[in-house]
Amino acid sequence: MFDSISEALDINCDLTFELISHRFTPGSKEVLQTWYPHSQLDMDEEKRRIKRNKFGGVKYVYDADTMNLMKRFFETEIQQRFPNAKILYWT
Repeated sequence: MFDSISEALDINCDLTFELISHRFTPGSKEVLQTWYPHSQLDMDEEKRRIKRNKFGGVKYVYDADTMNLMKRFFETEIQQRFPNAKILYWT
């Protein structure tokens, strides 16, 4: 994916990245499983951490170790290919 982006953006440009990990709510999980019944994306709540919003809503996110591993991977890959790019946020 990064190689394809690098080839497509073989120009000098002001490039930014917004990195968002997969997360789901109980409602969105049901919708995704209906839309993509053969998906292999792991949406087992037992393997995720619960994150609550200020209104008490629940979403399931990756655990801290997985999040840190993914963040380091993406930061490294982006830095190697796009050294002047900014990462606006990781969530």
